[in-house]
Amino acid sequence: MVHKVKCVNCGNEGASLMVSGKLLCPRCSRNEVLHRVRKNMSKTGINLRKQSIIIAYPEFYKEVGELLSSMMTKLCLQCDLNIKNIITENYNRINLTIRSLILRLNQEEEKIVVLPFTADFFEAYLIYSSSELENSYLSLFSLVNRVGDKLFLLPLYNTPLTEMMGFSELTGELKTGDEVFDAIFLWLHDSFKDNEVFHTFPPSIQVISSRFSRCKMCGALIKDGEYCKLCSKEISPGH
Repeated sequence: MVHKVKCVNCGNEGASLMVSGKLLCPRCSRNEVLHRVRKNMSKTGINLRKQSIIIAYPEFYKEVGELLSSMMTKLCLQCDLNIKNIITENYNRINLTIRSLILRLNQEEEKIVVLPFTADFFEAYLIYSSSELENSYLSLFSLVNRVGDKLFLLPLYNTPLTEMMGFSELTGELKTGDEVFDAIFLWLHDSFKDNEVFHTFPPSIQVISSRFSRCKMCGALIKDGEYCKLCSKEISPGH
């Protein structure tokens, strides 16, 4: 006889998702993620009432981006919040994809940008960037950060995709088009199925990022000067 596992929150059978160290049913896992997003947005201290914001993401994050847009609408029913969704192109190098996204947002008048990047994305990106930290975008890993005149909010920065699989909108696949990054991302999920590793790495990124300056145009990590190599080239006379 097969015994179905009970959800530690509601006691119903069918628990299959590990979220925050708890085995939950799909319904309770969704509530847990929504609670975390609500808590993170509250931590930002940003008043979203009657604000116009952008939710921006590359094509490979479309499922998560659309889900986050729906979450923001539900969590701010009385805010009279205006949301614009912007989707940018994938490139075969993740740094080019992120840079393209940031530069695209520089063209928009809205000052508040919500990004759907998740904890497992950033852990894979930390490993990916370890051989060349300069010109990477590790500095984006934070609940709140600023690039130029844009304020970036990342309410899913401490939530991996695997903890969000209670949402039927998500397939769980994340293929960026960068073969190296995608291999690292897949390896992390194959090797650490309990999700705990995705909640223990943040201090490493924060320590590393603190040793660098940031490009004034795209936010990439730099050792000196005001702009990264690509932005310096683009703004140089005669380019």
